[in-house]
Amino acid sequence: MIRELSYTPPLIGGDFVGKHIVTVDQFARKDLETIFNATISLRKRLRQHDRGLTELCAGRVMASLFFEPSTRTDLSFQAAMRRLGGDVVGASNGVQFSSVYKGENLADTVRAAGCYADVIVMRHPQKGASFEAAYYLDKLNQRIDNPTVLISGGDGIGEHPTQALLDMFTIYDHKKTFDGQTITLVGDLLNGRTVHSLAKLIARYGVTGTRLAFVSPDSLRMPAEIMSMLAELGVSTYETADLMDVLGESDVIYWTRIQEERFENPGDYEAIKDRFIMTPSLLSHAKADAILMHPLPRKHEMGTQADHDVLDEDPRAVYFEQMENGMFVRMALLAKVLRGVYV
Repeated sequence: MIRELSYTPPLIGGDFVGKHIVTVDQFARKDLETIFNATISLRKRLRQHDRGLTELCAGRVMASLFFEPSTRTDLSFQAAMRRLGGDVVGASNGVQFSSVYKGENLADTVRAAGCYADVIVMRHPQKGASFEAAYYLDKLNQRIDNPTVLISGGDGIGEHPTQALLDMFTIYDHKKTFDGQTITLVGDLLNGRTVHSLAKLIARYGVTGTRLAFVSPDSLRMPAEIMSMLAELGVSTYETADLMDVLGESDVIYWTRIQEERFENPGDYEAIKDRFIMTPSLLSHAKADAILMHPLPRKHEMGTQADHDVLDEDPRAVYFEQMENGMFVRMALLAKVLRGVYV
């Protein structure tokens, strides 16, 4: 059970060193530009096989605490840390076989990991878990010699800040700007932490002339608190249940699956799971220079396996580049929070 704690993580304010990363609310435009520039540099250096990369986090240890299944986030963080010369530790056979299985609470599990690592990457199925973990790590850091930072790898239906960073970078990498774009988010906008964080981060960047279009069933609309935040920051939004209202004018199409695991009633999932399916014929209605993104994993929301194969060959489908960007962005973030170095 996640405790309700009064905890506000510090703003980045141009200085990443030693700061927990638990919400996109910590970032301002300058901080995003810093991460994007570092990502571009690290990507170039990695492709050039720059051996100096392994000095950036040499001697540092990352603990991987995943209370929820993950492939991309877990592997990309591990790869990022190792490419920077750091080491990775994790509970043997996964967190479910650790002391958590014996009934240990989150606060104690995180502090135990904090005694052994310089940075903890944590995913948890409950909203607010990252805030609780950061709160108790701050208490631990007052008493140990080697302070530990936390990076959220996903927080229930709350946020996924590093996914938002890599999504933003992917848009920037392909479009070179966030201004004047129609960015369309499709699917489970109520439970999808990736779309929550992306919408908030776009607003934090301070875009001009950009419209966020939200396409979902009425029962899965973007949460009211996020819509209010976007309105307060002057971001233009449009909500619809009909993709064709916006598909032809979308510059970015961000597709998500209806997440069966987020539904308490299986019947509710079955009633809407087939509402939004991306197929090659549907993508044919999109702009020639649009990009199709997806946080993955994908299931039938992108059609059959044959549909997948066709979509994957379309130059507008950039979700595998998006996945690779995840490693580069997380390399940049690890280098910044652990050492703050210019890369």
